[in-house]
Amino acid sequence: MVTSVGWVGLSLSMAVLAIMGYTTDDAAVAKGVYYAMYVFDDTSVTVFSVTAAITGILLSCGTKWGLLLHWWIIVKWVITLFMTIFAWFVIHPIVMTATERTADVGDGPPDPGWAADFLLWSVPVLFALLTVAAVVSVYKPWGRTARGRSAQPGRR
Repeated sequence: MVTSVGWVGLSLSMAVLAIMGYTTDDAAVAKGVYYAMYVFDDTSVTVFSVTAAITGILLSCGTKWGLLLHWWIIVKWVITLFMTIFAWFVIHPIVMTATERTADVGDGPPDPGWAADFLLWSVPVLFALLTVAAVVSVYKPWGRTARGRSAQPGRR
């Protein structure tokens, strides 16, 4: 739970930085923004996302909700798994590209190129998906899976 909350905070920070990097005309700001995204992504995002995925499985196994017994748990875990893979294999290399493209701009205008465009829309979408996962956790919609219905006490 704590790692998921931390991941939401990191995701919001990354979204704000992506917007700043896209909209700035200041080379120093762009350099700092993309370097900050790189540091967050390289140190914290991966740790928080993987830990959230693992603890989600462990918590569902150790509580009354059970693993694969409720649709909301499956949806939340699929979102988490997708985001973990997407963040590492897609976002991470693009953040590195934006960082490299703005590292030595000098006094000229920043030029993160296509990486800035991609980060501008993708990182806020990831934040929105984390928000969906949080809402799903609170409201627990969709009921039990077939496995969950057969595992209910009093049913044979």
